[in-house]
Amino acid sequence: MNITYENYDSFFKSHFKCLPNKIDIQKNNMKLVEEDFKKVFHTREARNAKNVIYIWRCEKKIPRLKGKSNIIYIGQTSKSLFSRHGSARIKVNSKANKQKYNDIIEQYGPITISYIELEAFSSIDTTTLLTAEGQCLWWYFKNHSEYPPINYTKTKIRNEELLMHV
Repeated sequence: MNITYENYDSFFKSHFKCLPNKIDIQKNNMKLVEEDFKKVFHTREARNAKNVIYIWRCEKKIPRLKGKSNIIYIGQTSKSLFSRHGSARIKVNSKANKQKYNDIIEQYGPITISYIELEAFSSIDTTTLLTAEGQCLWWYFKNHSEYPPINYTKTKIRNEELLMHV
């Protein structure tokens, strides 16, 4: 399967596995709490998802410099998703993070997390998690002329097309 910036999103949707549950605001108090993250990242699937590229998506598309996308974050971890994000304390206790996640969920809907194993990117020379994450970030950038809204990571990986082994 050849993947380019023009079809990367359909590749993400069809080949990335989605963790159960969604990060959503508690309807009773309308504020994000640690439990909202734990119900996603404390699952068996999140504990078993290691050496992966992962994507955070909200339900509705967010306007970007160019176009719209519901992808809000692209990341990677050699540890499990549980190890990387299981402790949600900083996400809900930091004023900036609390505001950011609350605003995203209030305006664009609950957040889902999906992932794919690094092996799917074996066509990249000397594939590492960083190069695979960089490729995903580049595809996003090519479509929107900016990175996902909560990504701080930038990339120097700039392959125009990849043959994926999925």
